[in-house]
Amino acid sequence: MKILGVCGGIGSGKSTACQLMVDKLGCVARIDADKLAHCVYEPGSQSLQEIVAEFGNDILLSCDPSNDLKAEIDRQKLGAIVFSDPNAMSTLEKIVWPHVRTKIEERIHEITTEYQSASASENEIIIVEAALLLETDWHDMLDGLWVVQASPSVAVERLMENRGLTEEDALVRICAQQKRRSLLSKSEDSDSISDELRDEIENGIVTAVVTNDGTLEDLQKTLEKTLYDDAAFKKTRCI
Repeated sequence: MKILGVCGGIGSGKSTACQLMVDKLGCVARIDADKLAHCVYEPGSQSLQEIVAEFGNDILLSCDPSNDLKAEIDRQKLGAIVFSDPNAMSTLEKIVWPHVRTKIEERIHEITTEYQSASASENEIIIVEAALLLETDWHDMLDGLWVVQASPSVAVERLMENRGLTEEDALVRICAQQKRRSLLSKSEDSDSISDELRDEIENGIVTAVVTNDGTLEDLQKTLEKTLYDDAAFKKTRCI
């Protein structure tokens, strides 16, 4: 079983790409790491206790010390702290990411166990979708890491259509992400990638770049071609 990591900027269509690979191209399953991350903030969890220890009781909806198991994080308060302070964001990620990785590994084990008793899939690949894959130290558990990219104008159009954002709001979100994750940025030139992303490719971290500026049919054809390209995966198994 191969583990394929997929990431991409906002509006790139990475979630659509991951779902297509499962629904249309025979991959075994898709794990949405960003959704798993929500479990990390559950009341009573070890990670929540670590977050409160770092950022204080003020980030809780309820600060009753006698009822820790029901304490919930006020995401708006925590967000106001971390989105205005890169150091605070880095601290939060260092707390959260190890717990998310553990949940991913547990889910991979569950899927692999279930798969052994089920009918075989065309592509024995589990897809791990995570916006921040390039910023984590999870590369050792992946057999490949793909970046899905779209031109800014296409991303803006998708955000307006799919999320109901105004053009101005869409541009603000894209620009904010590009400042933090230049690896995921792309110019209007469909053949252009950032210098940072090129470095990750040369270093063997990123194994494929999928351009998603066209239709669903175009994307599916590109994904199918990439799935059967040995160069889109590492030569040796990581886990």
